[in-house]
Amino acid sequence: MARVLGRHGGYVTQQAVLSFQKGMMILFVAGCVCSFLCGVASCLPFAMRHSSPYVFLSVAPLLLLAIIWMGRVADRKDAIFEKERINMRKGAVGEAVVALILDNFPNDYWIVHDLKTPLGNLDHVVVGPTGVYVIDTKNWRGIVSADGNGELLRNGEPTDKPAVRPVVDRTMWVRDKILKDSATDQIRLPEARYFQAVLVFPMARVEADWGTTGAAHCVRDEKLRDYIVESRKGRLLTTQQIESYAKAFRALAQMDGDFEVLPSAPPPADS
Repeated sequence: MARVLGRHGGYVTQQAVLSFQKGMMILFVAGCVCSFLCGVASCLPFAMRHSSPYVFLSVAPLLLLAIIWMGRVADRKDAIFEKERINMRKGAVGEAVVALILDNFPNDYWIVHDLKTPLGNLDHVVVGPTGVYVIDTKNWRGIVSADGNGELLRNGEPTDKPAVRPVVDRTMWVRDKILKDSATDQIRLPEARYFQAVLVFPMARVEADWGTTGAAHCVRDEKLRDYIVESRKGRLLTTQQIESYAKAFRALAQMDGDFEVLPSAPPPADS
């Protein structure tokens, strides 16, 4: 069993709850506004009893239109937040599948789940003899292929947002941060090549060959152990380097007050 830091799925679960709360807030505000407008409409006959009936007939439809408009806006906004919530929950399922695979890696591997950075959340980080892997889980369905420009296509169509660029940027950021925090001189700068961005797809068929997505690799979940543990020839990192990186990742993780270190993971030895 690998040594594990953190719990998987915390970020996406938190975002799912936030989307639910936003949807409920939209419905609450819309309900309050509609109730107010209904109250105004019900009071109009009394307020305008001395006015011309044409005034009432012109104002009442406007109030009715305002109520209908508010209801439709609230419904659209709630649908958006509900879609976000569902996507986040699906993402949590994908992360759980990948986390189960990673947690069963050999005990000379460290696994860090749900690590926050200024550039966004890292679903998983693997530190072991074959290198350091920054993993982003995509719970997509269908076929994933390259678009010829370093990004991905989902069932032959461009995605709403870039998928490759964010994980590469986060990998570069965390690489520079960890190398700086774990090195005492410039000797370790060549070790930057040991950091690899990886996109893992538990539910999709991957047809994006290595090299077609720039600095990131795309892997199916069942190939993840072979890709990281079995297929890598030779030992790239020494035990001392692994422990040093793990210590730096632990320090980075604990800057987040919500990060929880599991009792099964002993503190990394000082390098």
